[in-house]
Amino acid sequence: MIVRCLYRLRQTSARLAALGLNLLFPPRCVNCNAELPEDLPENADGPRLCDNCLLLLGPVTWPCCPACGAFGVPAGECLWCRKATLRFDTVIPLGGYHQGMSTVVSRMKRPAHYPLALAMGRLFAERRGRQLADFRPDVIVPIPMFRTKRLWRGTNSPEIIAGCLGRYLDVQVKKVLTCRRNIPPQTDLSPSARFRNVRGAFVVRDPHHLGGARVLLVDDTLTTGATCSEAAKMLKRAGAKSVACAVIARAQGASTT
Repeated sequence: MIVRCLYRLRQTSARLAALGLNLLFPPRCVNCNAELPEDLPENADGPRLCDNCLLLLGPVTWPCCPACGAFGVPAGECLWCRKATLRFDTVIPLGGYHQGMSTVVSRMKRPAHYPLALAMGRLFAERRGRQLADFRPDVIVPIPMFRTKRLWRGTNSPEIIAGCLGRYLDVQVKKVLTCRRNIPPQTDLSPSARFRNVRGAFVVRDPHHLGGARVLLVDDTLTTGATCSEAAKMLKRAGAKSVACAVIARAQGASTT
């Protein structure tokens, strides 16, 4: 309880400090800090991205393998899906894990960049809203963070993204997953080692929301799919009918978590 209160206090303070700057200075892009035009549309409220960042971070289309989100791979022809046992049903990525996107994902992990996470959640809804709605989710679940790591960081970007998608889709966000141990870094692990590394890391604490539900599972990055697959496994054991993963960045390689 104390850890949760400290986390919320730290997160709220960072949000207020970051958002308060917009009241004192001209609006700027929350990613590259470029000054935004003064003649913005009336509905352009909240943290915003400039046109250059919109093109870079949220490609209008993302042709990919429907099962794992790998770019440019037609359905049924994905070599990774053939050799991996993935427990989720589909992946909806916003974009790829290129240099610009990797910087954004890293920044979103810090409380001071709450406005950036909020802007990315909105961009996700705008760019992939139709695909998300077509899945017809009953509940949205963010990937959780281990409690001490969450307190140390002061924020959990998948929760912010999930909140944005929940408001767009008018679907409730439920934190039914708990991370029960600190997961060692995945960066230098092989694909098979990554799956072993997250085995047993998640537990469902409130399964009554999941009976026959279509779950939209939210994370910031997906590479091998190990983390989302383990979470999806536990959600389905608790009664979920199907699980779709909504991720900000789909990395293709073994260099990210």
